Amino acid sequence: MSDSQYDAQAVIDAAEAKLQSEGVPAAQTVFQSALLDWVDDVTMGDMGGELERIRGEIAKLWLAYAQLNRKSNLNKSATEVYEQATNCPVAGGMGKIWTEYTQFLEERGRPRTAQKLYLRALVGGGDDGNDEPRVKDPAEQAALWEGFLRMMQSLRKNPDLTLEDLKTAVEKEHLGQTAAAGSDGDAEHGEGATEGVVPDQQGSTATVAEPRKDDEEEVQAPPAKRSRWDQKTPVETQKVNASSIDTAAGVLTATSKTMPPDIETLWHARDGGSLASRPEPPLFEASPPKLGDPTGKDLVGNDAALRILKMLTAKTHDGKCLGTTLLELCHACWMMTALKEEEVVKAQRLLEKKLVADRQAMEAELDARASVAGGALAAVQQANEGERNSFNAQSEAQRQQFLSSCAWEFRKLLYTQQIILASAKLPGFDGPTVDSSLIAFQSKVCSVMHSAFYLRARVGEASHVKMLTKQLENLEQFISTAVKEESPDQPPQFPAPPTFQMPPQPMQYQQVVMPQFAQPVMYAGQPQQVVMGVPPMGYQTTMQMMPQQGQPTLQPPQYMNPYQPGQQNNLS
Repeated sequence: MSDSQYDAQAVIDAAEAKLQSEGVPAAQTVFQSALLDWVDDVTMGDMGGELERIRGEIAKLWLAYAQLNRKSNLNKSATEVYEQATNCPVAGGMGKIWTEYTQFLEERGRPRTAQKLYLRALVGGGDDGNDEPRVKDPAEQAALWEGFLRMMQSLRKNPDLTLEDLKTAVEKEHLGQTAAAGSDGDAEHGEGATEGVVPDQQGSTATVAEPRKDDEEEVQAPPAKRSRWDQKTPVETQKVNASSIDTAAGVLTATSKTMPPDIETLWHARDGGSLASRPEPPLFEASPPKLGDPTGKDLVGNDAALRILKMLTAKTHDGKCLGTTLLELCHACWMMTALKEEEVVKAQRLLEKKLVADRQAMEAELDARASVAGGALAAVQQANEGERNSFNAQSEAQRQQFLSSCAWEFRKLLYTQQIILASAKLPGFDGPTVDSSLIAFQSKVCSVMHSAFYLRARVGEASHVKMLTKQLENLEQFISTAVKEESPDQPPQFPAPPTFQMPPQPMQYQQVVMPQFAQPVMYAGQPQQVVMGVPPMGYQTTMQMMPQQGQPTLQPPQYMNPYQPGQQNNLS
C-alpha cells in the first residue's frame, strides 16, 4: 500500500456507506480491517517522512471508529475502542485520543476513571508498570493539564484550584511522598490540597482507588508495554498484547458472521444454474500429506518454498522462533476445517434419522388406510403410491437443500481462513478469492504447512528448525546456481548459418502468340464441322513463338490425327 493511500477520510466514507446499506457490524469491519493493515504497515515498515502524517490518519480512524459506536449507542464498545487506541503502538501517544477519551468518560459520569486516564497520559503509571508519560508533545500535554484542571475544579467544587497546585499534588503522589508531606505540614499548599485534588491515589503508582463495578466492566486493564513512537522509526517490532488480540478477534468475528456480498456474488457466478458445491480442493485435508521434499518446492515452486522456509525459521530479537506461531495458526485453521466436517456429519445423520422416522410414520398410516379400503383397495393403493413418490421427492429436495447449505458453510469457512492466512502474509494468500486456480495453489501451500506443523509436533521444535535451516541453505544455493546457469554474463555465441549464392540469371522475355489452326484433315465420308468455336479432333496446330536472341527457333508441337489417310477408318 503506497503512502498516498493512507487516507482516513476515504475509509470513513466507506464505513458510512456500509452503515447505511448493511448496518453497524459491516461498518465496524471496515474500520477494523483498515486499522489492522495500517498499524501493521507502519510497525513493520519504514515510512520515512510520511510517519507523522500517517500517525495522524490512524488517530483519526480510531476516533471515527469510537464515534461510530457512540452514535450507535454502543458505549461499552466505544470504551473498548478508546482503550485500544491509547495502547496503539503508532497513534497511542497522540493527545487528541486521550482528550476525547477523557471527555467521553466525564460525559458518562465516570470522573474517577477519567482521572486515572489523565494520570496515565501525563505522568505514566498504570497496571503495565510504565512510568513514562504516554503523551510526549509539550503542547498536547499542556492541553491535557488544562482539561484535568477543569475536571478537578468541577469535581471538588474548588474554582480557586490552580494548575500549579494540581501539578504539585500529582508529582508528590507519583513519587510516593504523600505521607511525608502530610506529616511535615510545611508544604506550601499543605495536606488539604493534595487530598482534595487527588483523593484516590495510593503509593507511587499514581492510580486511583478501586472504581465501581460498572467502571471495571467499562475499562479494560492496559496491556503489556509497547514501543514508544516519539521517533521517526520504530524502536522495536510490534508486540502481541491484549488490545491487538481483541482487535484482531473483533475483525475475525465480524467477518466470519456474514460473507461480503461481492464474494457471494462471485460464488453465484461460478455456480451458474447448478446447485452450490463445496470449494475444491479444501485448504486442509484430514491427514497430513506425504511430501517427497520437505521444502515443498515441487508443489509450490522455488520462490514460494523459499518464503515459507524463511518464515518458519525466522526468530525474534530474543531468539524465539516465529515459525511456531505461524504453524499454530495453520493448525488452528486445520482444526476449524475438522470441526466443520464433524458438524456437517452430525447434521447429516440427524437429517437421515428424521427422514427415516417420517417414512416409517407415513408407511404405518398408508398401511392402516389400505386395511380398511375394502372394495376400493386398488384406488387406495394407487393413492398411497402417489404419496410415496411425493415423499421421496420431498426427501431428495431436503437432501439437496442440506448439501447446498453445507456448501455455503464451507465457502464461509474458506473465506475466514483466507483472511486469517492473508494476515499472516502466507504465500498465495492476498485476501478472499473464489478463483479455482488460486484456491488450488493455496491448497498446496496449506499442504506444506500441514506437513510442517505435523512434523514439528512429532520431532520437536529444535530438530524441526535445524532441518528447515539446512533445507533453506540448500534451496538458496540451488536457486542461485540455477539463476547463474540461466542468466550467464555473456550470451552464447552461435555460428552463422551458411549462405548459398545463386548465379545471376538474365531476364528473358517471350511473347506468346495465339495458336493458328491449319486446315483440318478430312475423313472419308463424313464432313467435319466446328461446333461452338472448338475444332474437332485431328486438327493440326501451328504455334509461332518469338525466339530469344541467341537461341534457335523452336518448332511448335504437331498434333496429328492418329488415323492416316488411306487407312481404313473404323468410325466410318
